[in-house]
Amino acid sequence: MGIGYLRKYREQTPGLRNPHLWIIIVLFGFLTISHFSQLLSQIPFLSEISLPAVLEISRHGLERLLYLLLILYAGWTLGIIGSAAVWLSSAGAMLVRTFLISLDIRDALLESLAILVIGALAITLMVAYRQNKRQREKLRKTVHDMKLVRRNYEELFTNASDAIWIHDLDGNITLANKASEKLTSYSLSELIGMNIREFLNPEALTLARQVKDRLLRGEAMEQRYEQRLIKKDGSEAIMQLATRVIFGDGKPKSFQNMARDVTEERKLRDNLHFYLSQVLQAQEEERKRLARELHDDTTQQILLLTHGIDNIASQSDNSLSGELRNELDQLYELSKQIYQGIKRYAQALRPGILDDLGLVPAIKWLAQEVNNVAGIEVQVRIDAIPSLAPETQLVLFRIVQEALNNVQRHSGASEASITVDCQETEIRVTITDNGEGFNPPHQLSDFASQGKLGLTGMAERIRLVGGEIEVSSQIGKGTKIVVKAPTQLYDQSHV
Repeated sequence: MGIGYLRKYREQTPGLRNPHLWIIIVLFGFLTISHFSQLLSQIPFLSEISLPAVLEISRHGLERLLYLLLILYAGWTLGIIGSAAVWLSSAGAMLVRTFLISLDIRDALLESLAILVIGALAITLMVAYRQNKRQREKLRKTVHDMKLVRRNYEELFTNASDAIWIHDLDGNITLANKASEKLTSYSLSELIGMNIREFLNPEALTLARQVKDRLLRGEAMEQRYEQRLIKKDGSEAIMQLATRVIFGDGKPKSFQNMARDVTEERKLRDNLHFYLSQVLQAQEEERKRLARELHDDTTQQILLLTHGIDNIASQSDNSLSGELRNELDQLYELSKQIYQGIKRYAQALRPGILDDLGLVPAIKWLAQEVNNVAGIEVQVRIDAIPSLAPETQLVLFRIVQEALNNVQRHSGASEASITVDCQETEIRVTITDNGEGFNPPHQLSDFASQGKLGLTGMAERIRLVGGEIEVSSQIGKGTKIVVKAPTQLYDQSHV
């Protein structure tokens, strides 16, 4: 504040190089000497200096008028500070003479006060004039800037790549840009005055009304939401839409919509999801086939081999040496281990418990297997959950399985926990461990570049059933994976 005041004072204070300043000083000095001519007449070399004598007047009214003119001149040339300084100096000169020299003090005082009042009013008028001038210049600049901003906005609005249109509270379009033509296939002349009901199907119109009601209630909306639009040729376009309320006088007047055509992107995404679901479905079928072959073929053969070795080693005659018998015993134990391992692998590929008993027993079985194989204690807490779609159960099972595999192979954890809780429309599965942890990337898509393909697979799987996954971890503080999936059945290919 002090710096601003000092800058303003410097701007308003006349510099020593200003010629008007020296003219005023000289005139003021000459006028003051003339005003005090009676007092100065006692000085020999100043006795002849008398402006009233030159003008043949006996009173000092003219000099007071000249003081006023000097004040006005100072105000016009030197600014407010200069005129105020001259006014104060003139007041001092006139009042000193009034009380020390004037014979008629009353008349002299009235004349001096009148001059000073007129001078003060003149200074006030000059201040008002200068302020008004500054305000006019500021207003002129503001108007110019507003015109420039308006021109830039109109150019940006007209040439924006996204479709932008404004409609009133009843849905009548009042303004639209060129991109709206491309999105809707209607010309601008057709769009203006058109009601949005004409290119929204009943489902889209219901969504539009819900968005309108939420915005009018002041509720927050997501930045963009998907909406479907019927084009002029009858085809359907999918757009990402952002809607906001335009207020006037504190009341909602209209809505501004900014839309981006994502029809091709949506088709590409749907195709990608379809192919991915087909790949995962084929993978599950292959897992099921391998598990069945291992269980029905390989394990049975190994079991027969084990029994054969046991029969040979159990013969009662003494035809087998002790060394050979020991080797047969070792082969028997090895075959038993192989049998258990292949049986475990078959269960991991496609556990029958998932198909026979459902998700909850399958998760408990996974936790027990990790405890048995790796010695990691896994706590399981599962609330009562509703009946889930088969694809949702399979996706959640595979995610828990992959998460426990990571805990077992990479985390170095000694404990882990699995929590399953269910709300009205959502099931949430949380897997945590006390392992080494890691620094997760900012986006899930970056897991693949870090070589964490298991986490990438989890994210892809949960998206297929309309869910989402959150991964949080810190070095030395373990890892937490939260998976959310809707409980209702989705109309899509089985995973």
